[in-house]
Amino acid sequence: MHPLIRVVALLIFIAGLALARPALMSAGFVLLLLLYLLTGFPASRVLLRMILRLRWLLVAILLVYGWSTPGASLLPAISAWSPTVEGLSLGLLRMLSLVMIVAAVHLLMQVTSRSQLLPAIMQLIKPVTTAATRERLAVRILLSIEAVTQVQALVSETLTKQPLRNHRLSTLGVTAQTLYTSVLNRAALAGEEVIEVGKPESPPLWQWLVPVALSAVIYISI
Repeated sequence: MHPLIRVVALLIFIAGLALARPALMSAGFVLLLLLYLLTGFPASRVLLRMILRLRWLLVAILLVYGWSTPGASLLPAISAWSPTVEGLSLGLLRMLSLVMIVAAVHLLMQVTSRSQLLPAIMQLIKPVTTAATRERLAVRILLSIEAVTQVQALVSETLTKQPLRNHRLSTLGVTAQTLYTSVLNRAALAGEEVIEVGKPESPPLWQWLVPVALSAVIYISI
């Protein structure tokens, strides 16, 4: 499948998951699982680490929805202190939606090389950019996406070399300084890196049926 079609399909897939509809979530989960099976679950350990790092955000989502959404009390004995059934249901759906979005982006990054992804981004932003700014903006978008996993790796590497054995300010300061230095060094290397931009090629017309079909499924489910 053409890289541009992959990117457009991913954006539509994310839009559908953002609605957090049970039917769409179920269909999206089956589709995502099938794609992972077909690709052999690439870098599954990296994906697992990414999800684990989101644990506090996921807990926060559950708390916000569980205790702020009107509905039937889950534990009537504690009255206002109890979460609602509707709130927990919505919170769990939002949590699953976020995990699936992360998994979808991870899959795209694993099966699409930089030389394929950069021209696809340039084609995607072509209607809203000029020829002079398109390449620069596409490179910045690509580097921003790649930086997420790179910074996560730097944090893990830094904590391995400089573990937080206690919560003293001196220990936190040394660890923060080490991480800051690592980020600066990585940024310097990125600034010296030469990125080749290939000539964008238009995808076959029939492949546009994939995002159109995804859009139709989402529209019917709304």
